[in-house]
Amino acid sequence: MSDLPSSTRAIFSRLPGAVLLACALCAPALAEPQARIEGVEDPALREALYDTIGEAGEEAESRWAARDRAQQAAERIRLYLESRGYYAALVDPRLGENDTPLVRVRPGVQFVFESVDVAFNVPADSERAPGAEIESELGLQAGRPVLASAVIDAENRVLTALRNSGWIQAETGNREIIVDHATEGARATFAYATGPFLRFGTPQLAGGLADLDEEYVRRLAPFEAGEPASKAQLEEYNQRLQNLEIVALADTRLAPNADGVQRPVDVRMEPVPRHTLAVAARFSTDRGVGGQVEWVRRNMFNRDETLTLDVSAATLQSGVQAMLQMPHWRRYNQALTLTGAALAERTDAYDQDALSAGAALSRVLTDELTVSAGIDTQIARVADARGERDLATVTLPLEAVFDMRDNVLNPLDGVYTELRVRPGMSFGDEEARYVRSVFGLRGYQTFGESWTLAGRVRLGALFGATAQEVPPTQRFYAGGGGSIRGYEYQSVSPPLLDEVTGREEPFGGRSLFETSAELRYRWSDRLGFVTFVDGGIAGRELSPDFGEMQYAAGFGVRYYPGFGPIRADIATPLNPRDGDDPVHFYISIGQAF
Repeated sequence: MSDLPSSTRAIFSRLPGAVLLACALCAPALAEPQARIEGVEDPALREALYDTIGEAGEEAESRWAARDRAQQAAERIRLYLESRGYYAALVDPRLGENDTPLVRVRPGVQFVFESVDVAFNVPADSERAPGAEIESELGLQAGRPVLASAVIDAENRVLTALRNSGWIQAETGNREIIVDHATEGARATFAYATGPFLRFGTPQLAGGLADLDEEYVRRLAPFEAGEPASKAQLEEYNQRLQNLEIVALADTRLAPNADGVQRPVDVRMEPVPRHTLAVAARFSTDRGVGGQVEWVRRNMFNRDETLTLDVSAATLQSGVQAMLQMPHWRRYNQALTLTGAALAERTDAYDQDALSAGAALSRVLTDELTVSAGIDTQIARVADARGERDLATVTLPLEAVFDMRDNVLNPLDGVYTELRVRPGMSFGDEEARYVRSVFGLRGYQTFGESWTLAGRVRLGALFGATAQEVPPTQRFYAGGGGSIRGYEYQSVSPPLLDEVTGREEPFGGRSLFETSAELRYRWSDRLGFVTFVDGGIAGRELSPDFGEMQYAAGFGVRYYPGFGPIRADIATPLNPRDGDDPVHFYISIGQAF
């Protein structure tokens, strides 16, 4: 091979291609490598070179084909070694024994940076120039190896810092690397055209959705007028607007025709339909059939409020419910929810006709953690094993939810934890003061390409009163599609002798323990299967008797229409009691948990 020159000037415009080539050529293992490699003593480097050249499925058909394979492998090796700083490497393609492709490699020394400089081309009328805090984002220092990936990452870090610090129009210039073979080092200069230094102005509606209150839109901005313009904050603002219920598409940008340092932010939004009507149906052998009609009115008062009216008719519960959601109420990520309902419930444990109203204030503290507090009120006529009575109830629900799931309707990985504490009091024909608490934990882990293991645990306790003293809705029940599949709804609960019929009926308890495990298999884009085991018990006392746990197992089918799975499960008790049905069916939307 011809000798390399003692000094080479190279513009690293081809480095991204070299990096991509080095990665893209890491093909799945086949029968034979493209060529045999000799002369590389470092095991890690030798393995990386074999990954780079890839493998062939069959032997070369002729000496000419073998030579071509050796030359192709040599070129890939050259690119890879250059991307890793081996600028003095010798790469010699040839034919080995039996005319097999062979590449002899002498990597030589890995070059290092001798100096690293940054040059900013700043307009003469710019308010300021980038300082040391921007240069420090480069992160490259003298003495470090000349790696293509490190060069590209360093260049992008500085560009990102510029665009997030007022130079939002910054672009990269001609990056120059001078490689000196005599010193086995390199001198790097990174160039940037910063463009003018700009500041955020006031957001303004520039088109599209006109009904949304302009002051509300401005309040959602993650920046204040006068702050240095930031691409990241513009993108965050765009995402906040995109997440509004009334918005189908949002776009935010600095006003293109504005002058001066402080530029208004143009906001354009396209709306979704303001009204929707939905109909749903469900079926299970333990809860019977049910139908539901839901009407939604979006942007009720021009601040993205959503009013939902729900009319349902089902075997266990029928009635009307209303909910008004007010997102970002008074501040970003704080929501106020108002609810009201008139419901009739007919279950084995109790009958209830109730009017209720409530309010809850929730705040998103982090991407994973949400806390809320509220008040719920209810007046009801209830009938259970203890007879008929009129009760009024006031509770103060406090909740904390930590959600790291990757998807709400069909989680594949992550953890979901909830803690719900509800102090309450009831009065009327009976009086009681109590605290109801529930802790839940769910976990999901996907392995392979199609398998997901899911598990959950749920614990509940009622403090300050017995089960007989509190309203029926505040007791704990187990059994049914959302609890222990394979058992009747509420049937795995402490019974009480009905004074009228003389029969024992499910009554509810002071404690709860439930657990489930599911193995989910995704057969195709549309179809999946599930096998599961459920267990649980509701106890009379604060500590349930785990010896009375009931278990069930079953099998399910999942159909994925695109918005979330539709599930159909069949379950059977593993330790049935007298009177338990051998099989139960469940059909609904979403995974069981």
